[in-house]
Amino acid sequence: MPDTAPERTLLIGDAVCFVHRQLTLHGHLLERQSRRRFARVIDAEERVWKIPEARLTATGGTRRRVLLTPRDEARADWRLGDRVAFENAGMPIHGEIVKLNPKRAQVRCGEALWNVPYPMLAPIHAADRAAGADRLRTVAAMARECMDSHGLEDWTLAFVESRRRLGDCQFRDRLIRIARHHALEDSDESIRDTVLHEIAHALAGPEAGHGPLWKTVARRIGATPMAKAYETDAG
Repeated sequence: MPDTAPERTLLIGDAVCFVHRQLTLHGHLLERQSRRRFARVIDAEERVWKIPEARLTATGGTRRRVLLTPRDEARADWRLGDRVAFENAGMPIHGEIVKLNPKRAQVRCGEALWNVPYPMLAPIHAADRAAGADRLRTVAAMARECMDSHGLEDWTLAFVESRRRLGDCQFRDRLIRIARHHALEDSDESIRDTVLHEIAHALAGPEAGHGPLWKTVARRIGATPMAKAYETDAG
């Protein structure tokens, strides 16, 4: 679905710098948290920083083409409902993942809830599925190829934690996002169609919505010209 909010000075994916302990660090804008006026920045060493947005300066460097962090990759191997084990004070604890946060999984163990860093988790029953990090990298490579082939070289690709939609197009940031669960769980054909759907939004412009112009562009680039295929129930 398109995002028609006004364009901001700093865009997601932009090259930025900030000062930390008298050192100037360089990275790319990963996410903004507008209510608290904070932003997350990923630096050249793939570390993620939480910085007041007012402290960021655009450097004019190359925009980051794919926003896929080590935390995203660590989380990608897990799903809601997975049975896992971890240790606390040398004692093994078993439970079920009920929430996937950026740094930790929330694991229900009986009546207790534990927030466990992903590297500490071990599967009780190994799932028969491809490694999540590898899957996200594969989807990112496919999506970037599609975006570049349709002239979106200066747009950025990211993954979003959402079950309400399969993808979205954010014009203000020149950003296409694919739902993480969609990338991990659905077929290559379905994901490619979603990517093309969002590319059609980018090409048609923010005023087109799912109207005739967008449908014409979608058909031209090979996307299914329907809106309902890209909406899922809230959950």
